Amino acid sequence: MARKGDRLAGLTLLLVNKFYHDVGPAGGVGRYILQEEEDLTRSGWQIVPFAIADSAAQPSPWQSYFVKARDYSSPRWSATALSDALSLLWNREAARKLDTLLQRVQPDVAHLHNIYHHLSPSILPVLARHRVPVVLTLHDLRLLCPAIHMLRQGKVCERCKGGHFHEAVLGRCVKESRSASALAALETWLQTHRRLYQHTVTRFICPSRFYLEKFVEWGYPREKLIHLPNFVDTGQWHPVETEPEDTYLYFGRISREKGLANLLQAQSLWEHRETKGEPAQTLLVAGSGPWDDQLQKLTAELELKKIKILGPLPVEVLQEVLARVRFTVIPSEWYENAPMAILESLATGRPVAGARIGGIPELIEDGQDGVLFPPGDPEAILAGLQRAAALGPEARERARAKAERIASRSAHMQRLNEILEQTKSLART
Repeated sequence: MARKGDRLAGLTLLLVNKFYHDVGPAGGVGRYILQEEEDLTRSGWQIVPFAIADSAAQPSPWQSYFVKARDYSSPRWSATALSDALSLLWNREAARKLDTLLQRVQPDVAHLHNIYHHLSPSILPVLARHRVPVVLTLHDLRLLCPAIHMLRQGKVCERCKGGHFHEAVLGRCVKESRSASALAALETWLQTHRRLYQHTVTRFICPSRFYLEKFVEWGYPREKLIHLPNFVDTGQWHPVETEPEDTYLYFGRISREKGLANLLQAQSLWEHRETKGEPAQTLLVAGSGPWDDQLQKLTAELELKKIKILGPLPVEVLQEVLARVRFTVIPSEWYENAPMAILESLATGRPVAGARIGGIPELIEDGQDGVLFPPGDPEAILAGLQRAAALGPEARERARAKAERIASRSAHMQRLNEILEQTKSLART
């Protein structure tokens, strides 16, 4: 462990995310954190993680500085709940522990991921006071809108633009709760009013061009925004020589914004039209989330016959399933960023049927390595599914070639390394 004021050998990166693991809600961002640490360590960086001390956190020599985990899963009214709510807005423990950590080690640059709620923006002034330049990856839209998915009653909504965050309260946009929406609106208003992120973050990384332009549109300085596409490990995700079955796959989070209700409606239309010579493919659904019960209920209501709900799958099992399906589907109805499910599908040599929304169209070439369809319309989704089912083996070859061309892990990490070093240099000028 470093002594007070020590600088570790080589370049030192403070790696900050609310989770320091890839279990459960940590999801793809958590997996990215661990891959970033692995690859940058190999490149000569010394990594100092800063996160919450939940039960799944990876062991680290720096874990004594991790922050107490709090439960923000549902609104509650109690003294403890009030303390949690205040910590969501401004976590004094996180600021205090980070300050103590920075007195022990002097990082050259900090790379922040998801810090809101559990760590909160309270750590930003601490980084500024210690003159640590900051890179922040924008994984979602939380800095713009109190509702992370920018949805109101299931529809894309930008009424909060211009600081009108009360609209999120009126629409109960966060967890369909007025109290949760009010708390999120207050949090967003505070950080926006103070321009906290704009003043303290040196560079913002945007995994999609769509997000870059959306943040510019909402007032973020273009010169601070950098487009760095996500990557997929093409060694781990690769094609398997097998003839695909008459199945297609949705895999990922089971939640409302993913468009699963309309996907099931499209599957129902497909099944009912089989008598007209249009054989339906079997829909496989892998994953878990807050919409699990509704998924089962709607499947029963629609009396779907060609569907298998697989639940959450280990990576190796998911890869086996991917190797047998004809294509995958991303029917999202929110502004997706750069879904890992698309990159993993392409790397496995599976075309993707995706909704034409957010960053999805940047990853799919219609009719070549997948198809695009308008979001939220079962008839349009069905047409997209049928087009995807008709794609030939050349689409599978193009899918794999696309992943190798645009989503190389080594190229991504090399570019990230350059961004971090450039950010360190900018802080000196």
